[in-house]
Amino acid sequence: MRSRWSHVRTLAAIAALTFTQGVAAQEKGFTLRTVDVREKPFLDAKAVGQIPDRTAVTVLGRQGGWMQVQTAERKGWVRLLSVRLGNPEPARNETTAATFFGSLRGRNTASATVTTGVRGFSEEDLKAAQPNPEEVKKMDAYAQSPDPYRFAESGKLTGQNVPYVDASGRPEGEGK
Repeated sequence: MRSRWSHVRTLAAIAALTFTQGVAAQEKGFTLRTVDVREKPFLDAKAVGQIPDRTAVTVLGRQGGWMQVQTAERKGWVRLLSVRLGNPEPARNETTAATFFGSLRGRNTASATVTTGVRGFSEEDLKAAQPNPEEVKKMDAYAQSPDPYRFAESGKLTGQNVPYVDASGRPEGEGK
């Protein structure tokens, strides 16, 4: 009997997560400027039209630096930084289940800032980060000596004086 309730709770938790993710997957937003709409999430993909600035969109999905959006007229992919989530009029921003659950954690997802280029670390990972002196020692082992002559000698290179060149392209000190 106990394991049956355990399965029921697990399925309920999965259903709740699916519901909140489904709500978050169809976020509302608006374009910040006139944007080209692409057939696929690539710069060289076929353009299927444009969406004017400050047009309301529904975000259907995300892939890398792209958002799949839909308006009354068209559906396609636009650059992530061309869309701001929420309503163009801040007083009219909607509250969704995702915003509600985010606020329970002390975070307001309706005013989230988009960051691109950062992968692999969650906010919790960064807060829990601790210094690791052993790893720093490993990194120090890869450092190159600041003595350029020692580096040159290790590669059997020899020093050579190269004179500066004047405005005419001749080495300084050379007669005209």
